[in-house]
Amino acid sequence: MRTLDLDQLRAFLVATDLKSFTAAGTCLGATQSAISLRIARLEEQVGRRLLARTPRAVGLTPEGARLLPHARAILAAHDRAWAELADGEGRTSLRLAVSDHAVGGHLAAALGSLRAALPRLVPDVTVGLSTAMRAAYDRGEAEVAVLRQEGERREGTPLFADALVWAAAPALDWSPGEPVPLVGLSGPCGVKAAAIQALEAAGLPWRHAFSGGSVTALQAAVRAGLGLAPFGARHLPEGCAARAEGLPPLPASRVVLLTRQDGRTRDILAAAFRAAGAPREREAA
Repeated sequence: MRTLDLDQLRAFLVATDLKSFTAAGTCLGATQSAISLRIARLEEQVGRRLLARTPRAVGLTPEGARLLPHARAILAAHDRAWAELADGEGRTSLRLAVSDHAVGGHLAAALGSLRAALPRLVPDVTVGLSTAMRAAYDRGEAEVAVLRQEGERREGTPLFADALVWAAAPALDWSPGEPVPLVGLSGPCGVKAAAIQALEAAGLPWRHAFSGGSVTALQAAVRAGLGLAPFGARHLPEGCAARAEGLPPLPASRVVLLTRQDGRTRDILAAAFRAAGAPREREAA
């Protein structure tokens, strides 16, 4: 009876989630060539090509897409069995402070990659404004922070560039020359402050059109056509587009990782959030 190798399945799963053999190797403590070899052996075992590799991308083949949910279920069952037998032994809690504007809807992908690479990790995640998450990290209330970099501080591990853009829905009833209906987070927010500064520097009138407590709320308001909001280009609400006509350019921005972890854990965190939040062309194995 043929069986599937767990290490090969895990390499396949993490490479799929991160869309990169190099990042998968970082997460699993292996080289890119070792990840490639594990997946090649898995493909040989099942007699199917599972990942399509080109000089510009790594993605699932139809056969790989069929295997993926089974790989997740097998590894999840394996990890649950070990956790139950160990009765919590070896589990590690890690407190993460994550900026809503930096990661937003990409958090699930990052957590999935962390689970695949570190199955005994117990994440304790707080999501909020970059300023608040930075303060929590500085106070020692989190070992990890993922932030949209603001102001003059330049420390941290760069994860990806994410230029700010004006997001608008087709339903928006606004024309250049009218006060800009601004959608922004309640309270102090670096992204909102950057948008207001850009508008005032350009001499453009504006008005508050909606205030919300989360990026999800802002996305809903923009989709409903209530106004314009500054978002990272990777966080545009569904059905909306970047708009430039009649609006000033917004400043460049990047997302960084702050952590007191070192070695492999730091590299895994960077790989997981970089891949989840910055979809881009990937290397072939």
